[in-house]
Amino acid sequence: MSFRAANQPDFELFPWNSQFETGIEQIDEQHRKLVAILNRLAWHLSAEEDELQASDVLDELLDYTHYHFRSEEGIWKQYFAGSSIEANHHKAHEHFFEQVRHYQERREAGNENTLAEMFDFLTRWLAFHILESDRRMALMTFSIRTGHSLEEAADDADRTLGGTTSVMVQAILEIYGKLSSSTLQLMKERAARRALEEEVRQLRAEKGGPGET
Repeated sequence: MSFRAANQPDFELFPWNSQFETGIEQIDEQHRKLVAILNRLAWHLSAEEDELQASDVLDELLDYTHYHFRSEEGIWKQYFAGSSIEANHHKAHEHFFEQVRHYQERREAGNENTLAEMFDFLTRWLAFHILESDRRMALMTFSIRTGHSLEEAADDADRTLGGTTSVMVQAILEIYGKLSSSTLQLMKERAARRALEEEVRQLRAEKGGPGET
C-alpha cells in the first residue's frame, strides 16, 4: 500500500522493508503511514518547496505520531499494565513530544536550521521506535500470548533481538542517520544558494540593472 502523494517523485529517505514488521497488523499499518509521511517531509525539505508546505507535512506527521502512540499504548496495556516496561515505553513517548516542543520553541524564537535539526531527530527517533522499541514490545506480546511470564517474554525478546539482529538494526539506523544528514545538507545548500541569489538581486537593484524574471 502506497501513501505517496500524487505529485511526489519516487523519493524515499526511509524505504519500507518487510523486515521492519512487528507481526501486529494494526501497528505495522501505522508504521507504514508514519514512514510515508516522513518520506514526504524529506522530499519537501530537500526539494525547491515552500517552507510552509513542509510545516504542514510536519504537523501531519506529529498528529499521526500522537495517534499512533495512543493506539499502541492501548495494545501494550493489555499485556504490560502496571509494569516498568509499560511505564518506560510511555515515558519514551512523552520524551519524544518534549523534544519536539523544544525544537518548536526554538523555531518560534527565530533560530535558524531548527527545522533541519527537528527533521534529523524525527528520522533517528522514529527509526529506532519502529526497528527496535515496537519490535521488542511485539515479540514480548507474542511470547505472553503463548503462556510465558513477563520476565520470560523479556528474555525471549532479548535473545531474538540480540546478536546479528542487533548488528543489523544498528547498521540500518546508521544508514538512515546518514541519509538524514544528506537531506539536511541539501537544505543548507539550497538556503545558501537562495541567499546568494538574493544578494545578486540586491546588487542589480542598487546598480539599476535588469532584475531576474
